[in-house]
Amino acid sequence: MLSREKVRYIRELVAPKISPVLSLYLDVNPAKPENAGKAYVLRAKDAMKSLSVPEAVVKGVLERIKHDAPQAKTRVLFAAGDWIRVYDLQLELPMVEGLEAHYGEPYLTPILYALDESERYGVVFIDQEKWRFFEIYLGEIEELTGAFRAVNPDEWRRLSQDGLGRRYNQGVSRAGADMDRYQRRMEAWSYRFFKHMAEQLEANVERHGIHKVVLMGPKTDIDTFVPLLPKSLRERIATMLSSLPTPLSSQGEVLKLVENALLLAEREREKKLLGELAEKGISGLDQVLAALQEGKLHLLVAPWKLDQKVYRSPDGYVSAALEPAQLRSGGTTPEEVLLKRVLPELAAAFATRIEFVQGEAADHLQKEFGGLAGLTRW
Repeated sequence: MLSREKVRYIRELVAPKISPVLSLYLDVNPAKPENAGKAYVLRAKDAMKSLSVPEAVVKGVLERIKHDAPQAKTRVLFAAGDWIRVYDLQLELPMVEGLEAHYGEPYLTPILYALDESERYGVVFIDQEKWRFFEIYLGEIEELTGAFRAVNPDEWRRLSQDGLGRRYNQGVSRAGADMDRYQRRMEAWSYRFFKHMAEQLEANVERHGIHKVVLMGPKTDIDTFVPLLPKSLRERIATMLSSLPTPLSSQGEVLKLVENALLLAEREREKKLLGELAEKGISGLDQVLAALQEGKLHLLVAPWKLDQKVYRSPDGYVSAALEPAQLRSGGTTPEEVLLKRVLPELAAAFATRIEFVQGEAADHLQKEFGGLAGLTRW
């Protein structure tokens, strides 16, 4: 998993690396037929040859990808001289289709976008045996085994097995007054226990830099737990799921269940976003690029794959058609560039957030919105 330290390294040490640097993004997903037999090695070799990358750099990169079969979806490599850094990611990156290679200034846009937009999820699994805490980031999961170590497991077992309803079901009879006292004791004890767990969760969220929280467990326990969380933590709850098949379910099982739920939530959010764009947004490549460079947009929505070519004049202005760029070029021929290379830079320059959409949302964006859409600041 990319720790916060590794993320900081990419930002502080890779980004300012003296050029020329090879930036190589490879789709290495072993589940894809096109990657059978490490076909991505040949694609990488051909790409580096076309960029005239020095032989020493080519050799070092090929050594890393020939003899090390990653169980990942994307491999990112940065190399210069005998310096090389490799990052395996369990997710696909926007603006990368199969392979993306650049030799010169470090090309960090795809990976920095992923680092900026991907949120760290904390998954809390509530079970009578013990509570478990997982961190999910960039498609990877790690169980933080000591997260609830301060909690006595006997306390949770007592609450789960000695609850009021269970006592009643087992035929324990009490007089009315005794029953009321017993209920009050159990409610007070339950409150203290869940309050303590809420404090533990809050500390873990802060310690690990968690952005969103997923709660898993029996509905009755979650309903008791949630109101005791601080308001700031309740606002971070992304979803609530039922218990796992067994308390000892593997990390992979937890990841699959959570990812499926979050994916459904993301598709629903994208659907609502497209509705908002249809109601009050602007669309079309020309119109959106113009509004972006006039500082009018606060949100730019783009498809995951950006293969269009656009024109950039010497002053940096970008247009979908040749003529606007020519008018600003003063007789100089505008540069033809790929939209995916310049769009993130433009968005950053005008303080506009980019959101990439995939699947049906991306298809709809292409067919109904001309490929790009945006929401204005006013």
